[in-house]
Amino acid sequence: MPAAEGAVRTYDRIELAVRLARGTRVLDIGGQKMANCDPRSPFARAYARIEAAAREYRIADVQRQPSVDYVLDFNTAAALPALRAALDEYRPETLLCMETLEHVNYHFELMNEMARCIERHGSPVFITVPNNGNWLFNALGWNRDHCIAFLRDVAWRFVTRSALGRFEVLAVPCMQRYRRHWRIAYALSGFRPFSWGFLVAPPAERAGVAEWPRLLDRLRALTRARFAGLPR
Repeated sequence: MPAAEGAVRTYDRIELAVRLARGTRVLDIGGQKMANCDPRSPFARAYARIEAAAREYRIADVQRQPSVDYVLDFNTAAALPALRAALDEYRPETLLCMETLEHVNYHFELMNEMARCIERHGSPVFITVPNNGNWLFNALGWNRDHCIAFLRDVAWRFVTRSALGRFEVLAVPCMQRYRRHWRIAYALSGFRPFSWGFLVAPPAERAGVAEWPRLLDRLRALTRARFAGLPR
């Protein structure tokens, strides 16, 4: 990864997901439809914007709820052929997988299926994983149920050593900006991101999604200039 230049900047992972989802068919792996969630929750209000931005929005998750379109348990091998069939049937134009891979056993296999979807359908993939190098994140106990701990370089290798590494991978430091006090939390943590985001670009920019080329260029600039120099 290249040397760092300039100041560190973080992105709101949900805002990035909203921009990628806008006007497209979205499959959100490990996501949730927020219609029946607590309307007072800042997270629910923010996350609901993804579904609102999408032309069509489907969920793949382990929870057996009416809002889950594909009930899949990625701690079992049987979920992988079922996911492949779902991807071929739905042909998503955007694939999201945020704060999910740290909970499952078949993470590389899951990323390999995402890579196949990029290859077959030109779907960009946006993945986020928690930054376990953030002491505040650890102190709050948000990683108690995680099966993998991610530092910056570990997260990079985790994604790029799967089949997703065959494509262009842009690494984006992310912060939970939907909370009012996010700047305070960011400062207290020593300016360490709460999540590492990875946008995996298809071989060619997609036609018909006006914002995609501009967003891709901005994230390329961020990755080249700053990711290597971020605090872990």
